[in-house]
Amino acid sequence: MNQTIEQWRQKWTALPPSDQRALGTLGLFLGVIIIVFGLFKPAQSFFEGAHAEAEASRELVAWIEKQRPQLERVQRNTGGQSQAQGTLLQRVTAAAKNHKLTIKRFEPEGDGRIRLWIDEARYQDLQPWLNTLLQQRFVIRSISIDSLAEEGMISARLTLER
Repeated sequence: MNQTIEQWRQKWTALPPSDQRALGTLGLFLGVIIIVFGLFKPAQSFFEGAHAEAEASRELVAWIEKQRPQLERVQRNTGGQSQAQGTLLQRVTAAAKNHKLTIKRFEPEGDGRIRLWIDEARYQDLQPWLNTLLQQRFVIRSISIDSLAEEGMISARLTLER
């Protein structure tokens, strides 16, 4: 390594003084260019991008705060019920359990639709369950209710959609 440096030093001293000044000026110019375009410009670009992102985030927060009263009004109108707690099947079966209904069989039909079979249920339990589902914004696409031999007992087949 020292040998290489010594060779370069000998070549430098062998040059005329005007060439040494020209190479020195050229080296200084290239050093400034590398510092400006290798360090300062990328840093400046990064900080400008970060500033633009921060400004966009501030605008988004302001817009969200502006929309807050409307969101609160919608939540009051729906009774504050969360519409997205659990999957479609989880929400339907939880409501059925609350109304003492047993779903014998279920069959998913696509992303937001499910077909259900309920055997041997009391009509007095089925009706409040259906009302609960309607309050949770489910749509009853089809329903078939058959009476059983025992009074007040039914079997039902229905298709629900959210």
